[in-house]
Amino acid sequence: MTDIRTLIYNVCSSKRGVKPLIEPAHVIKALLLLYEREPMGRTLLSKFLNLGPASVRTLIRRLKEYDLVHVDNVGGCLLTERGREVARAILGIAPVIRNVSDTINDELKLAYHAWASLIKQGVQIIERLGVVNVRDKIILYGAKAALIVFINEKYAYIPPDTSLNELRYRSLRELKMLMQAYAGDAIIVSFSDSMNIAEKALLNTIADLFLDYLANDKA
Repeated sequence: MTDIRTLIYNVCSSKRGVKPLIEPAHVIKALLLLYEREPMGRTLLSKFLNLGPASVRTLIRRLKEYDLVHVDNVGGCLLTERGREVARAILGIAPVIRNVSDTINDELKLAYHAWASLIKQGVQIIERLGVVNVRDKIILYGAKAALIVFINEKYAYIPPDTSLNELRYRSLRELKMLMQAYAGDAIIVSFSDSMNIAEKALLNTIADLFLDYLANDKA
């Protein structure tokens, strides 16, 4: 299989000089939605992806071109076996992706909405990528702010300062438990005053940094 990052970016690529409105974030979310809830029709996908009907049609057509979905005239979109393989690979990298707006309280809340992803064994990965680089990437994709959390054998903490840990910030402990994080894992959080932007910035960062980093292991 083509590595996952390349595949996802190919789905979004310009063709004949036309760049679709779909982004890697939409591809990831569509695949994971279908993995959990298939079949889904265009109307429901449009609602969940916050995309217009024309963009959803383009997305479905592109996913079909790359043998990631097929469409049943009655039931709607379903994943192909290749689509399921890609969805499982994404979940192997980022098994928990969710809205954590109500979990992070005012002590750490940097905007109204927050979306987080668990990155399995992410401490080592993010240390190599650079904590600041990961934060900057989330903001580059439209987030108002970003938070990186590391998990060790004792607690969740904000790197590089281990004193900024769950003993000081209760939100970190609650976030660790909610995201089912264990020693060696990391959690990346995207903040925005827009729910859609917070989620999209997070998913685009996963596509840009983490799928590429683990492509050879997961493809």
